[in-house]
Amino acid sequence: MAKKLGKKARKFARKNLQSAAKRNRKIRNQFNNRRPRRGGSGAREDGDEDVPQRVDDATMATNDTADALIDGLEFPEDDIEIDADLSDSDGYLSEDPGCPYYSDSEDGDDVKGSIMQDGLGRQNDDMNLDIEKQKRKLKKLLDKDPEFANFLEKWQSELESYRSKEDSDEEDGMDSMDDDDDDDDSNDANSPNTKILTTKTISEWCQIVSKDPKSPALRNLLNAFRDACRYGVHSDSPSMQRFQSTRVFYQIISFVLTESDNIFRALLEISDDANKGQIMNLRNSKKWQPVDPLLKSYLRNSLDLLSQLTDNKILSFVLTRLRASAVLFSAYPSTSSRLLKILFRLWASGDQSLSLSAFLMIREVAALLPDCLDLCLTKAYNKYLASTKLVNDRNTKHIDFLMNCLVELYSLDVQKSCERAVTSVGQLNAILRQASKTKEKEDLRKIDNWQYINCVNLWVRFLCCNYKDYNLNPLFSQVLQVIRGVAHLFPGTRYLPLRLKLVQMLNELSTCSQMFFPIPSLLFDCLEFREVSQKEQTQKTKVNFSSLLKVPKNLLKSRDFQEECVLSAIQVLSAHFAQWSYHVSFPEVATIPLILLKRLHEQTTIESLHRPVKRLIDQVTENKDFIERKREVVSFSPNDKASVDSFLQEESSSGNASFTRFYASIVENRQPRGRKAL
Repeated sequence: MAKKLGKKARKFARKNLQSAAKRNRKIRNQFNNRRPRRGGSGAREDGDEDVPQRVDDATMATNDTADALIDGLEFPEDDIEIDADLSDSDGYLSEDPGCPYYSDSEDGDDVKGSIMQDGLGRQNDDMNLDIEKQKRKLKKLLDKDPEFANFLEKWQSELESYRSKEDSDEEDGMDSMDDDDDDDDSNDANSPNTKILTTKTISEWCQIVSKDPKSPALRNLLNAFRDACRYGVHSDSPSMQRFQSTRVFYQIISFVLTESDNIFRALLEISDDANKGQIMNLRNSKKWQPVDPLLKSYLRNSLDLLSQLTDNKILSFVLTRLRASAVLFSAYPSTSSRLLKILFRLWASGDQSLSLSAFLMIREVAALLPDCLDLCLTKAYNKYLASTKLVNDRNTKHIDFLMNCLVELYSLDVQKSCERAVTSVGQLNAILRQASKTKEKEDLRKIDNWQYINCVNLWVRFLCCNYKDYNLNPLFSQVLQVIRGVAHLFPGTRYLPLRLKLVQMLNELSTCSQMFFPIPSLLFDCLEFREVSQKEQTQKTKVNFSSLLKVPKNLLKSRDFQEECVLSAIQVLSAHFAQWSYHVSFPEVATIPLILLKRLHEQTTIESLHRPVKRLIDQVTENKDFIERKREVVSFSPNDKASVDSFLQEESSSGNASFTRFYASIVENRQPRGRKAL
């Protein structure tokens, strides 16, 4: 009979084995969710593929809750049929048979100069070489390890059966794809002209169109532009063989994107500052009818080009040129929706220049097309939430950029945006109340979460930009309630990075509203001395609070963590003191923090902290003595608000006080080290 486990052993097994099984289930679910389903049902809406990342168990758990959280925070999006009338522009424009075609002797007429031979041939050769290398390596491995060769042979039959099953499952999909290919072939068969496009031909067409935008050569150029925008989709179709060289390809793209806006404005006789109302009025005029198919072809083919391009510089160029024609999209609502879908995908990408170009286009569309503003606000907010699931040292700048863009977009219509902000903050408040009530681990994780904190930070920044010009008091009070609730829900040393971020938000709200908040009380943990062993003093562990909400336990007693705590607290306290350095109540504000700073200076054994702590003590003490001397010579009561507000107003406007200069030096010295707390 087996011996029964003791009480402690049973408790240990119950606790650890269950958690291990739960952790394994989470890991399996994480990878199962990342695997795309057959037929594209598991793919993201924008067509982006999820890139698997190596994360630890704690991050896995956080990501699981983040996936559940985004469904509760995001704004609902209306399903808009963006391809409702794309069939109108699928075909070619009718061309004038008398339009000139020329052959260039410099390039020749052989197919070897075509774009496919220029690019794809070299790529295929490289791929074939790589395949041959891999085959040789595998053959050497099989000869060296017979057991591995037997293993491969054993599973070869199962692999073949699995592949045959896949093929049978995909027969219906392949049939539909064949039908699509047949349709594309029929479109190519209806191509108005299959003559080779040469540089001389395109140059002649460009000159004709530049002199006379109403010339039939414009249709030829737009047809060539259509083929150029679809290059890569069906590279073996006859229309793709029209380009004699890459020079012709780029010549068409460059001219059409650069000159089309001026050409269509000349045809429609509209100015550069035309608005949506003028465009909609033109749609009912005779002037619109001959231009409509040309404009529709240009705009929709440009979107096809944006979908096909992969080079960020070329994408930025296309977006810059299309931005001039943003108002023309108002004539085609479905095309506008498709444009915004592409723009938000590019905006959320990590490339800085491409994201900026995409946002400038988004802002232009939202400003010129009021009907698209709601869609822009919804998609921008949801994209921002999706981009803030995981924060690290590499993407903090990009997330900050997305936040600034979102604030600028929401500031286009503050009243409408305020309603959305109140709804979002209400969701944050509901999550906070639930966590405060239950104190369960899963509910707390929904708040100790990058999406939650970045969402709060978003509305704080929105308030700071618009509080002085609009009545945003209801939103202000709700955001303040959320910040205070989160700060008191997570005490302890491990959550110092989270509280530092909340203190930063309170500082910003205090600056924009001129309200006082007792910020130092949230930083007392940062100013407490902790013993650091000799071994931990010599260990070098980089701690960056900008990408942390909770500090790992193994870093709590490290020297770098304590140094980062104190330096971050100095920066945040300096910002708080700088705001109230000319206020009559500054001595009372600084009393308790001064006591803690002096005690820390006496007890700390970290030499690198002595100088910054002593500097802050001296500056605060000097400013405190200065305010006390000024208070002794005034005669007004503390209840006299007008006199209190005018206290030291001249000194405050000059900005030459010692503490003001000290705070400026603190900010300047902290940023180059890359240790900015927030």
